[in-house]
Amino acid sequence: MKRVRPNAVRYFLAIGLHPAYALIVLGAIVVVGFVTVVLQPAELDSALGMVLFAQMFLAPTGFVGRARQGHFDPLLVRPVDRMWIAAAHCFVSILPGLVAWLVLTTAAFDSGASQAFSAIAGVRAAAFLIVSTLAWVVGFWLPRGAAGMLWMALLMVLVLQRAELLAVPAGSGWLSVFALHTATLVGCPFLLLGRHPPLAPGALAASTVVPLLLLLSVWRRSRTLDVFLMDRP
Repeated sequence: MKRVRPNAVRYFLAIGLHPAYALIVLGAIVVVGFVTVVLQPAELDSALGMVLFAQMFLAPTGFVGRARQGHFDPLLVRPVDRMWIAAAHCFVSILPGLVAWLVLTTAAFDSGASQAFSAIAGVRAAAFLIVSTLAWVVGFWLPRGAAGMLWMALLMVLVLQRAELLAVPAGSGWLSVFALHTATLVGCPFLLLGRHPPLAPGALAASTVVPLLLLLSVWRRSRTLDVFLMDRP
């Protein structure tokens, strides 16, 4: 009898990486955001901001802990490069937020919102990319949703301190401004929604490349990850 080998994407979809309540909350955000965009197309950033906030908690579904508990054994025991399994896990982890983002963007296009194109191929799309990839990367080693809690705590500290995140000390050179703006956008990509001060040349591109490089590094690291397969008591 031929043994059926599960497809990684289908497997992760089947077992459910996200808690049901989180998907319900995301659905409510989409409904509210959709109504907002239809009635007031100029408020697209408010709707997208809600999706980004939810994505901070949705994308970090946790890989290492669940793998060591045996949840992914049907995939990990196969003679397949684990890098592709990690990539499939990443895709399924960010998928709900991506669907929500596309639904609201489609509604924005239909409503004639001027920011709609930017949400597909612009600074707003970069914000979604940064949040999704960085949240999954940080959450790779942590329990589900923990990366979102840590990120929210960091943002709360910055808000309470009333930090002017993109402000640059007088007399700073281009390299200092570039580094500051890049780090700021990686840490707080919400700044890419709405109006913001002019960015240093190349800072936006660098802020998207950094999470992608981290993502690739984690995928490669997953090849040698010890998950104690078949040795649990």
